[in-house]
Amino acid sequence: MRKFNLLRTLAAVVVLMPVLPAVGLAGPPVFNGHFSFTTDPYADGWCGIDGTSVDIVKAHYVEDETGASLENLNLVTTFTSTASGKSMEIHIARVSKADAVVDNGDGTETVFGTNNGVQSWKIPNGPVFVRSVGSITFAVTFDAATGDFLSFEVVAEHGQFPPGCELIIEALT
Repeated sequence: MRKFNLLRTLAAVVVLMPVLPAVGLAGPPVFNGHFSFTTDPYADGWCGIDGTSVDIVKAHYVEDETGASLENLNLVTTFTSTASGKSMEIHIARVSKADAVVDNGDGTETVFGTNNGVQSWKIPNGPVFVRSVGSITFAVTFDAATGDFLSFEVVAEHGQFPPGCELIIEALT
């Protein structure tokens, strides 16, 4: 089951699949890209409800020679319940910063990052029924030799992250 707090699950995207304006990077950008795409439908689940989702992604990503990066992401996911056919939209507007990779000296590397933003859940053409606003700082650790993902840890959270599964289940059943 997909965790309700999408900020936590998408925090890894900053490191695992970088897709923001170059402000405060240590040096000139080695990568500066704009992205805009729509995914094909994929199997998904929210709060124990199975269904399919489609993402509309708009992003700007900048990375310097140290690996530090900034990202500006606007993501709209439309989730449709398989059982009821009802849909909801999840909107994320986020600015993310990832520091340069840290060599841990034990064959692993860690990247620290922070996501700042807002996410909301609503019925298409309806009002927002859940909104989360805040900042999450995290650490992602990789195997230095293979680049394989090893761990994800939330280091700090600040803001409002209300529970919402009851409202999501009510909206989709």
